[in-house]
Order: sequence, then structure tokens, then C-alpha cells
Amino acid sequence: MSIGEIISLITLLIGAVLGLSAMFSPAWASRVVRLVEDPDPLRPGGYSEFRATYGGLFLFSHLMTAILLVNLGGSEPEILTSIVVLPLAAGWVGAGVGRLMSRILDRIKNREPGMIPVWIVFEIIFGLAIAAPFIQSLL
Repeated sequence: MSIGEIISLITLLIGAVLGLSAMFSPAWASRVVRLVEDPDPLRPGGYSEFRATYGGLFLFSHLMTAILLVNLGGSEPEILTSIVVLPLAAGWVGAGVGRLMSRILDRIKNREPGMIPVWIVFEIIFGLAIAAPFIQSLL
């Protein structure tokens, strides 16, 4: 395995752990993303969204990408491992770009920046780390 693949694999496993944590602790996921379940007593719930989106989606997308990366790692052509990580990496970078847009365009609605600047940097770095095999193939 190349250094790019190792960086990507570690990052993917961290993403999978985040998803697993959200599946089993939707309250934790709620605090991390600063969203709450619907307070309307006629519409109980909301934890299914945390378990599904921040749990299952994160867990299985990161885990499947990690499995593909390991199984295709070191194979010829090398471009396969580079391409397999791109959709998920682009998703993370896209999340950072969306958050940056919110930081710029939603100043009044966001009240204070809080953790937004930190999350912007985290999401872009996380996406680039997942894309490490692709970036390494360009060098």
C-alpha cells in the first residue's frame, strides 16, 4: 500500500467510526451537528434521521470505500484506487464548500461563527485525505 492509500484508509475508518457512533448514539450526533429532533409533540422522533444519515450513510459509505481501497490497492492499473475514493472525497470537500457559503451568505442566521470555521477546514482536509491516492497519482 502506498502512503496515499494508507492516509485515505485511516481517514475512511475514522469516517466509519463517526457513522457507527451516530448509529448507536443519535443524541451524540445531534449535539455534534447542532440539530435537534422536532419539538412538536404531534411529530415525535427525528432520531431516525441521525441514525440513517449521520449513522448508516457515514458508516457504510466510508466502510465500502475502505474495502474497495484495500482490495484494489496495489493493483494495476493504479488509477482504480485513485478513482474509487473520489466520490466520497468530493462529498467531504463539497460539505466544506457549502459550509463556507453559509459562513459568507448566512451571517445573520448563523448569529456567531461558532465552530463553522473549524468544520470548514476539517471537512476540506478530510476530503483531501480521502483523496490522497488520487492526489499522489498526480504527483
